[in-house]
Amino acid sequence: MLLLCRLLLAALAVIVVLLTVVDIVARAMVAKGRPEDLPRFLPGLGQVLAALALFLPWGRRTRGPTAAPQVSVRSEHRGGGRRG
Repeated sequence: MLLLCRLLLAALAVIVVLLTVVDIVARAMVAKGRPEDLPRFLPGLGQVLAALALFLPWGRRTRGPTAAPQVSVRSEHRGGGRRG
């Protein structure tokens, strides 16, 4: 029984440390990032949190698809046809 309590306490400590690290990184990214870059990296932070939620016992049952961030692609070449 004592071993089980120590194991649960160690698992809880690891989860708290991981969440603290993610919180520190997320706050630093939001504070230092430009406002126009927020839509690009917030979905990535959401995926990190979703991955960490799998450590929780109730997070293992519902594992759905994650949404990919929308990235706009700009063409470097402006103009009509091909040059050859």
